[in-house]
Formats: sequence, structure tokens, C-alpha cells
Amino acid sequence: MLKLKTPWYMNKLLILIGLVLPLAGFAQADWENPKGAIKDEEVVIEKDKQITLPVISRRFEAITVDFPQRDTSIAVAVPEDIMLTIPKIPVKLRPRQMKAEPLQKTYWGTFKAGYGSYISPYVQADVATKRSDEYSLAAHFRHFSSKNGPLDKGNSGMSLNDAFVNGKLFLNKVTVGAHMGAEINKFHLYGYDESVATSIFPGDIEQALNGFTFGVDLTDNDKNEDFSYTLKTGLNVFNAKDLLWKETDFYGGFGAHYVLNDQLKVRVEGDLHISRQQKDFFPLTTNRLYYKIKPVGIYTMEPFEFEVGVGVFGMKDSINSFQNKIYITPHLVARYKTENGHIFSAGITGDVEWQSARTRFGENPYLGTYAVINNNVKPVDFFVQANGNLIPKLTYQVGYHASLYKQIGQFINSTSDPSTFELTKETGNNLVHTLSASLDYATGKMLSVQLFGNYHIYSFENDATPWHLPELETGLKTRFNMEDKFSVELAFAYILGRKAYDPVTTETVTLNPIFDLNLTADYKINSMVSVFVKMQNIIGNQYQYFYRYPSKGFQGLGGVRLTF
Repeated sequence: MLKLKTPWYMNKLLILIGLVLPLAGFAQADWENPKGAIKDEEVVIEKDKQITLPVISRRFEAITVDFPQRDTSIAVAVPEDIMLTIPKIPVKLRPRQMKAEPLQKTYWGTFKAGYGSYISPYVQADVATKRSDEYSLAAHFRHFSSKNGPLDKGNSGMSLNDAFVNGKLFLNKVTVGAHMGAEINKFHLYGYDESVATSIFPGDIEQALNGFTFGVDLTDNDKNEDFSYTLKTGLNVFNAKDLLWKETDFYGGFGAHYVLNDQLKVRVEGDLHISRQQKDFFPLTTNRLYYKIKPVGIYTMEPFEFEVGVGVFGMKDSINSFQNKIYITPHLVARYKTENGHIFSAGITGDVEWQSARTRFGENPYLGTYAVINNNVKPVDFFVQANGNLIPKLTYQVGYHASLYKQIGQFINSTSDPSTFELTKETGNNLVHTLSASLDYATGKMLSVQLFGNYHIYSFENDATPWHLPELETGLKTRFNMEDKFSVELAFAYILGRKAYDPVTTETVTLNPIFDLNLTADYKINSMVSVFVKMQNIIGNQYQYFYRYPSKGFQGLGGVRLTF
């Protein structure tokens, strides 16, 4: 037999292969899950927190611009998480890892500048930064003013200025938020008689309203647990400079939600306000206390859902002993959901609505020195409601409310100075019936149409008159978008049946109906630049939302928007 001699290098090669094969097999076992590769994991993608900003009340005498919509005294709600599962990828070879892209320092920003009739400059900036996944920050600034107004030019001008900063820190279990901001607004008390117009100058009737707000909030992030909660606290400082009116309002609040089982849940809400008001012209100091706690049990038995609870509201006032009361209100609600998505509900609830000088002056900046701030007490509110889809893309909502107010505040012209307003306090059994209906039609992003209407019937004790409260209010808002390039929005509001008190003649005056027609158009030049035009009160009707205060006529504003 012939024997072949194996070359020396072949022997070493065989030995090397024998040593490497076990290592290769060991390595192969981990190839499907190599270090740094994508594993079969459930990933929680959390949407960027939406930072919204303070509510700017719509004033009928000013052009409505894109003011941010958030009351800074309320904690920002954390949006629901979206749960996605990434499918397993059968990795045959170890993928090459890509270098992580650095986070952009600025990921959101909008800057607007415009100019309108009545000598009205407009500037607004909204910017948010995100330097890491652990926190975010947003800032807002706005200036809008009108040198001239509807009466005697500068005597009815106005100015709105605000700046706010919001921040959030995203931890594993909770999200910590904080906000701080200031408002510096200026109005003029131009509701004076024509006979004294020549002797009045803008500085004589100036009404400066300034405010500062600071707050923090804490929100539970673990949505998979049966228990979740939110906490908030902060301070609001308000100053009516020319009235020498000062207010500090410390507030706190909490909300908790606990799931006992698939059918039974518990919800608890609470609020606290400790307020101090100083009126230097009397001099007078008022200390006010308000608290609320409302536990509610929710029982689900498809297709029914029931809510049973009670609300406890307490008030104290160092000046007005009538406010030193505790109200216990019911909370009984039943819902029925049909298979095709219609929801019918009915119930009896109640509420005591906290009111501060800051909120009341925000509703009516022409309040005077004798205005007294009280809460609205609504111990009983009976309602029935239905909502759902009439046809695809068309939703509806109809309802009826019978609200019993033991105390309700209304704006009425002051007898000492008819150009300012006081707050009446109608006590007793004041009943308000409200019929409401709305339709909402939308076809994707191209077209949306919203129509609503409310009809009110007032039955106040001792035949008291509901001052500046409407009998009928209805409106239509439609928006059309064309290929994300051009958008136009048309809206109108119609308000009827409002009454006011004339302190000069001591007679009741029925205000003319309000018909307000507005148009907004926006054209996008490119991804960064767009131009806009806003027209309000197109028909030029100088209606009075508050008696003796005619609104501006036709108003136009145009400008440019930069988006980064």
C-alpha cells in the first residue's frame, strides 16, 4: 500500500481548524442576538410632549390671532403612550452598528410678524428645545397692540403682551413639569359719555392689568399599573395697577385613578386655593379659601357604565360671611353605548366654580374699583345627552341641561362710574335651561365644517334680569386645505338676546345682536415661509359685547410666518 505523507503545513492547518470550530459554533449560537443588535422587545414610543400656552380670552374689539391655548394654572397633561412591537429579525450576519445621530438642539420653532388696521403691530415667537431625551423646554413671546380703537382713536387703544417658559423632566416613573410666565396688558375705559369726550386723555382712563404665574406639576408615567396620579401646585399674582388692586392666589390640586378590576374603577379629584386680595383705595384686605374633593366610583357592565360619587366644596371669606359654607353635591351618571357607536347619557352633578380677580378681569378688562369676586355655586346640574355618527365623517351631539345656581356672578355697569363694571351676586334659586346641538363634518385634511348652537332660558329668583347673558348663540366654522399649500378658514358667530343696565337712565337695555364674520387665509411659499391674512368683523358691525363698549369695525391684519 502506498502511503502519502501529509505536508507539515497541512498538519498545522488541521490543528488550527480543530481549535477554531468550537469557538465558531459558540459564536454562531449568539449570532441571532449579537451585542448591540435589535432584540425582540416591546418598545414604548413616547410622543413629544405638546407644550401649550396660556388661554388668551377672545375680545370682540380686537383681531383674533393665533394665540396659544393653555391656562398656566393647569398642569400639562401627558399624552397617552403608543405601544408598538418590533418583529423579530432573523440575523444571519452580525450587522454593522451605525453611529447615533446627535439630537438637534432646536426641533420646533415658529415666528410670526404682521401689521394691521388701527395701527396694530403683531409679533409672536414659539420655540422649543430638546437637548436630550431626559428633558424638554419651550418658550413663548407675543406682542399685539392697537394704537387706535373704535372711539376717539387713542382713547380706546389696547396692548397685549405675554411671555412664558415651560419645561419638563422625563424620569423613569414620573414626569416633572414647571412653568413660569408674565402678562402685561393695557386697556382704556372708553365707555364714557360723549359729552365729556373732549376733556379725556388716554392716560386718564388707562387700565393696566399685570400678572405673574409660576407652577410645578408631577405626572405618573407608568400607565401599566392599576394606580396613576397627577399633582400640581403654584402661585398666581395679579395686579390692577390703576385700581391699586393686588391678588395672590396659591393653588394646589391632585387627581388619582385606581383600577380595582375589569369592571370597577375609582377616580378622585381635589383642588385648593388660598387667595389674598388687597384694595389700597379702601384700604381693604380679603382672605379667601376654597377647597374641593370629589371621589367617584365607575362601574362598567357592557353596554352600560355608571358613575356614583359625591363632591365636597368648602369656601371661606374674611369679609363676606355668606361665603363661609360647605356644599355637598351629587354625582350620578349613567351611559349606554350602542353597537354602532351612539352614546346616550344622563345624570345629576354639581359644582362650585372657583373665581379669582385674575379670571374675572380676563373676562372683562373694564371692571371697576367696587367689583367683588365671588364663586359661582351650582349645586345641581341635571343633563341628558346623545352623541355619535349620523353618517361616516359626520358626528353629532345634542343635549339639555337644567342648572340650579345658588349664586351666580354677572357683569353690570357701575352706578358710580358707568364706564366700569361691577359683579352682581344673584343668590337664591336661579335656574338656567340650556339646549345645545352641534355637527362636525370632516374629510381628512381637506375640509372640515363645524356648526353649533345653544339656547338658554333663564328663570332667576325675584324675576332678576340676567345681565350680559345671551339667549341664543350659534356659529359656523369651516376650513379648507389645498395640498398643504393653501388654507382658508371662514367663521361667523351670532349672539342674540343680551340685556344690560343703563345706570344713567336706570332702564334695561336690549343690546343689538352680534353678527361677527371672520376670514383667515394662509399660503405656504415653502417649508419654512408662509404668509397669512386675517380679516375680522368683515361686515363692519360695531356691536357691543359689553354695554357702552362698541367693538371695532372691519379689521385686517397680514404678515409672514417662519417655521424651523
